[in-house]
Amino acid sequence: MMNNKIFLGLLIILFLVTGCGTTTNQGDIKASSIDEKKYDTSNFNYITCTRDTETEDDSEVEIKYELYYDDKNYLEVLKSYEKVTSSNSDILKQYKDAYKNIYSVYDELDYYDHEIKEGSNSITSITYINYGKINMDRLMDIEGTEDNVKVTDGKVKLDDWISFAKKYGTQCESVA
Repeated sequence: MMNNKIFLGLLIILFLVTGCGTTTNQGDIKASSIDEKKYDTSNFNYITCTRDTETEDDSEVEIKYELYYDDKNYLEVLKSYEKVTSSNSDILKQYKDAYKNIYSVYDELDYYDHEIKEGSNSITSITYINYGKINMDRLMDIEGTEDNVKVTDGKVKLDDWISFAKKYGTQCESVA
């Protein structure tokens, strides 16, 4: 049976980011099985974010986010990278199972893609969301609107996403 703390932690981790900085370079979060054409970021600015996380087991968690936004500061593409490293294969299996379970509800939602990569002592979860093209009503049906990012006219403002994440301890620099 999956540890409920790990499952709940993974849900919260998806939205927790800290240490943000603005840049004009393109990011480095890459997935091997996700169609990059659906997530073209060449015309957007972006903020990179990371978060330090503590676990109750012997694992280490590295979290990176890239938030791509347009000139009107609407969030267009989000890429997340979460790597769990542990010498305990049972813990890695729990994380892998939790990621599969969490993201399975998005399987039929276009412009929301996820992959899991396995290493010898790690599990890496990579998620791409194209907020500029996704069916936002369907996404909100899946996630719910309570305790979620504010959506206005089917779009998410970058500042609203950052404010949402701040509720969970995120510290981001303001957008230039």
